[in-house]
Amino acid sequence: MLRQRLAGIAVLAAIVTLIVTPATVIRAAGAPDETPATTPPWPTKGWQVATPESQGMDSGRLAQLIDTVGARQQDSLLIVRHGKLVADAYYAPYVAGLRHDLRSVTKSVTGTLIAIALKNGILDSVDHPVVDLFADNQIDKLDYRKKAITIQHLLDMTSGIAWKEEAYTSDETLDRMYRSKNPTEFVLGQEMSRAPGERFYYNSGNPYLLSALINKKTGQNALEFAKRELFGPLGITDIDWGRPDAQGVTDGEAGLYIPPHDMAKIGYLYLQNGVWEGREIIPPSWVDRAAEGKIVATADNHYANLWWSIPEKGAYMARGLHSQLIMVLPKLDIVAVLTGSMRKDEFYPTRRLIDDIAGAVKSESALPDDPVAQALLAASIRNAATPRPSPLGLTPDLAKDVSDKTYRFTQNAIRVGTFSLTLVGDSPSWEITTVTGKPEQTRRFTGPLGLDGNFRTGSPVSYGVDAVRGRWTNTNTFVVERRILGHSEMQSWTLAFEGKKVTVNFENTDSYKLELHGETTD
Repeated sequence: MLRQRLAGIAVLAAIVTLIVTPATVIRAAGAPDETPATTPPWPTKGWQVATPESQGMDSGRLAQLIDTVGARQQDSLLIVRHGKLVADAYYAPYVAGLRHDLRSVTKSVTGTLIAIALKNGILDSVDHPVVDLFADNQIDKLDYRKKAITIQHLLDMTSGIAWKEEAYTSDETLDRMYRSKNPTEFVLGQEMSRAPGERFYYNSGNPYLLSALINKKTGQNALEFAKRELFGPLGITDIDWGRPDAQGVTDGEAGLYIPPHDMAKIGYLYLQNGVWEGREIIPPSWVDRAAEGKIVATADNHYANLWWSIPEKGAYMARGLHSQLIMVLPKLDIVAVLTGSMRKDEFYPTRRLIDDIAGAVKSESALPDDPVAQALLAASIRNAATPRPSPLGLTPDLAKDVSDKTYRFTQNAIRVGTFSLTLVGDSPSWEITTVTGKPEQTRRFTGPLGLDGNFRTGSPVSYGVDAVRGRWTNTNTFVVERRILGHSEMQSWTLAFEGKKVTVNFENTDSYKLELHGETTD
């Protein structure tokens, strides 16, 4: 997860039983006596689309849900019932088909690859001691507790390894892991804080070790193994999982990008108890354990096999920072996917989402067609995709003075070297350079800038798609809003000009704030 936050910062450096009783889920009066097909549809080549009513759901309730979710900074919401796509909404400026950063949903995919390795006999048991599997590594601080860590402990976040996971702190363990020469040995070399299995503690080093284990046992990194054993069978082809590290290990804790439709395929595999087109991909027992959530993680959530769960709601999910979610509701035969770029305090509450989806379920079989409700749903989907301009202030004369000038910055934590804006003419634009790497290398980021209250998007780049707009808030202050579509990242750059100097207040999705000071010689 932190690699993505830091990649974002380098980039931004640059610029139920549910709460639904059995009596609730009944056939509506007068509904056709149709039950879902016994053989589920397989979305390998794409999802079949159906009206909610044909799958026993209320279009009007789904329209309300899409509108409510849209009040927050989400990117997409889709719902699959009985194997068919009944709601598919994208919130501007995000668009359909764009790969999305899964953040820690990646962990659940890594866990799924471990399930495949177990099923295929590549790994013998989840009870195998981890240090034995990495016997050729130098492991510091080795004691009886560390020797007792098993694969299952890594999967359940109960390894007992001492760990601090808090973004933008100098002593964060995950940050230090990524800066280490050998992350595998770094994780295994940490102190033990407690005996394995004793307590849940979120530790992104655990899935890193699982990814390293895939390398060791298969001779392939996690992405290569997934393409052959998971993504290939499911028809997932539009993939980015970054570059392997110096040890050849793909980041097992974050960094996977796939489109929302393909995220739903991962959930659908679990909904079908690990079977895909008649072939068992992962053992049903693996799915059962993830759904049951044997480990009490928090007051509201359980955990197992790198999946979160709310057992009393009949829900389990893969979940990532900034509102990335694959949710499985087995009793309702539903998979839901949510993506976003939201701050923690703005997340759409998971329990509320479960209840809202459950409230739209009216029958196990088809309902009468409802053209009025379906029109409302279509309108809500169109409204979600419609840009919402920001309010504009008057453009001051200063705009001409600062346009096309390059402001150079003193050394700063996000390594911004220069910032410039083109505010006059037919093609407004922005440009940031950042100094990274050893020896120092300058990277340039640029794109169109919306001055009419709307985001303007640039060409796709490695980290996503930049969507940027700007506005004057007073006679000397210009605010740039940057959305990195697909990267679940938002940034605000508030530039206060005074003569040849500029003070920039930067803030991103993680509520990380920084003040920069620059000056132009133009």
